[in-house]
Amino acid sequence: MKGSLENTLKEMILREELRPGERITEAALADRLGVSRTPVRNVLPRLAAEGFLQPVGKRGFVVADFGEREIYDALDLRSVLEGWAARSLAEEGASPEILQQLEDCLAWGDRLFEKHHLDLDDEREYGMMNERFHQLVIDACNSTLLRSFIDRLNNVPFVAPSVIVFDQVGLRAAFNMLHRAHGFHHAIVDAIRKRDGNRAEFLFREHADHQRVSMFERRRANQGDQPPAATRSKPKRQRKPKAAEPQA
Repeated sequence: MKGSLENTLKEMILREELRPGERITEAALADRLGVSRTPVRNVLPRLAAEGFLQPVGKRGFVVADFGEREIYDALDLRSVLEGWAARSLAEEGASPEILQQLEDCLAWGDRLFEKHHLDLDDEREYGMMNERFHQLVIDACNSTLLRSFIDRLNNVPFVAPSVIVFDQVGLRAAFNMLHRAHGFHHAIVDAIRKRDGNRAEFLFREHADHQRVSMFERRRANQGDQPPAATRSKPKRQRKPKAAEPQA
């Protein structure tokens, strides 16, 4: 119940059913969702830790006021840092233990796609696998500074790798989107194993860019408007010609 309630609340914030600055109480939210107060009480601090809510008073919360530009910048910065981490790990050489743990993540994700469709419970399952994959690459660099930067960025709503919300696009579109993203996981591990730092960095940054694009597509689909000004006007960095899309 905790996982589904947590995702429900994230979706409500994404759709602005819970608006920035709105006061959230256990009793009112439990009554609104038709659940008991206990699961609500358990999930609210987690949402606050992830940046979706802000504590006020002794036990109250308000919906965080964040802009699309902030999300956009955080995702962009995360892609730079994670790309650097992938390059460093590839060039220095990953240990057999790290490679095996990355392979375990690939197998975990593959099992989700074996049935050729996704269920609602797969949202949280994929998020857990994705978070594990990203964390392995970050931790393998043994950089306290890098971890502190990543942790700060992951506290911006909708930026952490564990945050997978596809209520807006539907399960069929979500399958295609996440299957493609998992294809990048396979290609990244292959580049790390072959100690190809350039390719590992490029693929990881493209992988993070995919999350950014899909997030704003979901928000625009819900709001029925144009891309935010930050998305339209932000200059693009020069990149290598795009490689053939990796397949899972």
